[in-house]
Amino acid sequence: MEPVRRRQLIEATIGAIHHDGFQNATIARISKRAGLSVGLVNHYFDGKSDLFEETMQTLVDQTLADVEAGIAAGTTPLDRLMGFVEGHFAPGQRSPEAISAWLSFYLQVGENAGFGRIQQAFDARLLELLAPILADLVPAARREGIAQTLIALAYGLWLRHAYDPWHFDLDVIRAIARDYVDDVVAPA
Repeated sequence: MEPVRRRQLIEATIGAIHHDGFQNATIARISKRAGLSVGLVNHYFDGKSDLFEETMQTLVDQTLADVEAGIAAGTTPLDRLMGFVEGHFAPGQRSPEAISAWLSFYLQVGENAGFGRIQQAFDARLLELLAPILADLVPAARREGIAQTLIALAYGLWLRHAYDPWHFDLDVIRAIARDYVDDVVAPA
């Protein structure tokens, strides 16, 4: 039952952040949203900060799974590179609740050591995912800069899509990413 309850509480935390705001997402509101007692929250998590860190880690894990699936779907290095970018835009990454939670967590990364560690590990894993793809496409001296730029590009495109999904839709995102890949990454 523990994995089910923990998942309920994480989903309720994401919902509470979306509906009530990060600062107002209290344990009482989260437990009510989950349909569980406050005591169960404290049974499964070591307080609010532990619950919030676990929630951020869950969002990271889902994003990584989506990015890895995007990469795996590609048949060429360029397709895998586009899959890396597009994985950041899987349906679960674009839900209003996920967007609210991600934006709230990003605002706290500089002040919350736990969130900072999670973000650093996330960025490191994204670099690891890009390394073998870029090894097939560009000289070693250019890989780090291109990888960092692709991560920043994915984050920036996601942010633009988050606040204006109607004008900055997936077709626009794909076109921008493809232009970058074609201009900077694609072999001559």
